[in-house]
Amino acid sequence: MVPTTSLALSTDSPDGWNEIFPHATSIGEKESSPPVWPIYQVGNLVGYLFHSQDVVALPAFSGEPVDMLIGIDLEGKLAGVLVVEHQEPIFLHGFGEQPLFDFVKQYAGLSVLDSIKVGKTSNSTHVAIDGITKATVSVVVINESVLLSSLAIARKTLDGFTSNAVADILNTYEPLDIKALEKRNYLTKLTLTNSDVAQAFDDDNIVEKIAVTNKINKSTFVDLHFAYLNSPMIGKNLLGNDYKLLMQRLNEGEHAIGIWSYGAYHHVDKDFIPASIPDRLSILQNDVPIEIRDLNFYDLYEGKKEAYRGAEALNIYRIKSHSGFDPGSPWTLSLTVSYGNNPWLNQVSSVFPIDYQLPKSLYSYPELDNNNTSLPLWLELWHNRSSEITILVLSLLILTFLFIYQHQLSQRFTLFHRVRWIFLIYTIVFIGWYAQGQLSVVNIFPILHSLFNGFDIQTYLMDPIIFILWSYVFISLFLVGRGLFCGWLCPFGALQEMLGWLAKKWRIRQLKITYPLHKKLQLVKYGVLLFLVGLSLYANVMAEVMAEVEPFKTTFTLMFVRTWPFVIYAIVILGLGLYINKFYCRYLCPLGAGLSLLGRFHPIKWLSRRKECGSPCTLCHHKCDIKAITPSGSIDYNECVQCFECIAYYNNASLCPPQKQEKKRLEKLNLSTEQIEIKCVS
Repeated sequence: MVPTTSLALSTDSPDGWNEIFPHATSIGEKESSPPVWPIYQVGNLVGYLFHSQDVVALPAFSGEPVDMLIGIDLEGKLAGVLVVEHQEPIFLHGFGEQPLFDFVKQYAGLSVLDSIKVGKTSNSTHVAIDGITKATVSVVVINESVLLSSLAIARKTLDGFTSNAVADILNTYEPLDIKALEKRNYLTKLTLTNSDVAQAFDDDNIVEKIAVTNKINKSTFVDLHFAYLNSPMIGKNLLGNDYKLLMQRLNEGEHAIGIWSYGAYHHVDKDFIPASIPDRLSILQNDVPIEIRDLNFYDLYEGKKEAYRGAEALNIYRIKSHSGFDPGSPWTLSLTVSYGNNPWLNQVSSVFPIDYQLPKSLYSYPELDNNNTSLPLWLELWHNRSSEITILVLSLLILTFLFIYQHQLSQRFTLFHRVRWIFLIYTIVFIGWYAQGQLSVVNIFPILHSLFNGFDIQTYLMDPIIFILWSYVFISLFLVGRGLFCGWLCPFGALQEMLGWLAKKWRIRQLKITYPLHKKLQLVKYGVLLFLVGLSLYANVMAEVMAEVEPFKTTFTLMFVRTWPFVIYAIVILGLGLYINKFYCRYLCPLGAGLSLLGRFHPIKWLSRRKECGSPCTLCHHKCDIKAITPSGSIDYNECVQCFECIAYYNNASLCPPQKQEKKRLEKLNLSTEQIEIKCVS
């Protein structure tokens, strides 16, 4: 890309451009392809500025891309990065935005060709930058957006930044004449007769109207030949010893196209200026225009005369490295035929394209180096957290085992409670604080938006812990209901259960809530869910703010290091759990409400009941701390958290009143039988 001679100042220049380029004096108008602002210093081009979202739009943790203003200089170094817009909840409603702003400052001075990795790396070829704890997904996506967008712009604007995914030209040669070159499709030509042109313009007199450079041949109007000259098989046969000189003139990654014309209408007019871009020619590859410029190499009449004998116009054109041109992929050369008295007014034209494909015998693609092939972003994140994934998957297998064999385990009352408390401590410490796996109603918002904006699985794969947990929860949800998550895998639920256990140990008097009032209070969490879901469809950012009704972020993500209103709210919610067991889970949790609705029709009813349950025995109703067992003894599976406490009583004859009564009856019966036997003996 070449700076304009007369600088046009931008009227829509982005805020912060002079912060990224502090020594620049002016900014040009935004260009369309690629979408960049040229930056000048006293009239000299010094770099380019662009929005990352104009180039790539990778969804971050929020499901929306992070838009950044990025500057690169002419050497391919990042001049700076500024965050323009984002919806990452961890920065908007958690840490604040300053850690994000400090993170992107690290890019200044790095090259777009650097393999930049977030966090520590053992690969010496990588450039490591500091991440942000508990915001891994956000910063990794931001890093990928910076790298992809910067490299894409560099390839389109700067020399020496070609893509590696281009064909290598084979160094093969054998002497061939023109006929042999044409027979092997090494050369291609575009031939147009006078009638072809007349038909294209729908004008039988068109040939007479067009100013041609030569006397019009009655049959041939255009006879254009062209070839890709980098290949020794073609270039050396056409140019002879001058092929070596041509290769010396080309920079690394550049390409040469030779074009020569016979006939009446040539590929350049008589006023064509050497070393400029031809008006009549254009090249298109993969729907992308490829700029060509005359090399002004030398007069081909003095070169390989037998190859060009009779040609009236001959040029060699350069394709620069940043164009992204791949000689191994098909491309199209188009010749524009036009006429009119004024080059800018009243011009009538028609375009004649011809496709070209370099024969496969002249090139090859390099084999991929499996050790250096970059992984998809989500897969790289999974690889980096492989140890956490392994621990989580093992714990889910253990939980599944516990659920399947719950009756056998619950028969050993003391062992059962020890196993449960160990698992709950693991849930709080590992899933909650260490792996940041607290599921939230906020995770549901992107799923709802995908119903309208399209579904992209990679959005959900970015956080492997959250993805695995949600997958497990959804499967269990439709089989046995919400309890496996709410009673075993929810860190905040586990923390509340710990507080309820402490309340019993400390003999804190519990606030009594009548069962009718309890049923009414349960409806509150469904109202909260409906409000948040509806709000997210119209104002997602506001919905994320209102989702702070969940104290999860304060408790586990930020570990109470936050502004005092959020901390006080979380402490109050946890404090209420000392007086009303699992107060938040029972009456406020929108996530629990959503899971309850989704799992309402699960097929497996696993809790066993006796005919005495509810009447006359009400032990389980009173022992159930969240009142998921009704006074009649039936199970409200929509509220049950599958703590298995009632199963532990059910399977222990020394604790279950119906079993105790049956045992006494049998003992009494046995005693009476023994007394009768004694009397008979006596």
